[in-house]
Amino acid sequence: MVNAQEHDLLPSVLWDWRTDLGQEDKLTLLPVLAAALVALVNDGLIEVRRLFVDVDPSGSGSGSGSYEVIPCGQLPDVLADQAVWEYTDHSWIHRDEGLAIVETHAGRELSLTDRSGVPNPQSSNPYLK
Repeated sequence: MVNAQEHDLLPSVLWDWRTDLGQEDKLTLLPVLAAALVALVNDGLIEVRRLFVDVDPSGSGSGSGSYEVIPCGQLPDVLADQAVWEYTDHSWIHRDEGLAIVETHAGRELSLTDRSGVPNPQSSNPYLK
C-alpha cells in the first residue's frame, strides 16, 4: 500500500518490489504480487485504474487524461498480463498511461502518518486524484 502512495504505475511498483531480485526473477513471481494487490482491492484499501491519454485533436499538446477502475472480478486476468507491468513509450516519458494503483479513502486513513513538509508524490499526476 505504501507504493500506492509513492508510485503510480505498475512498472514502478514492480521495480521497487523485491529489490533483492532482478527484473526477470520478479516477472516470474508476478502471481504473488498480483495476489497481494487483489487482496488489497478486496479489502477496499486500493483500486487499480487504467489510465488513458486522450489526445488533443488540435495537436497543441497531449490533451487530457481519463481512467477506468478495473473491476475486481477482472483484476486477476488483467494483472496476469505481463505487458501491464512494463512501461509503454508514452508512459515512460509522461507517466500518464497504463495501470496504476491508487489508495482509496480507507487506504489513506490506514496509512495516514505525519507527512508534514513532505510533498505528495502523486500530486503532480492529475489522473490519480
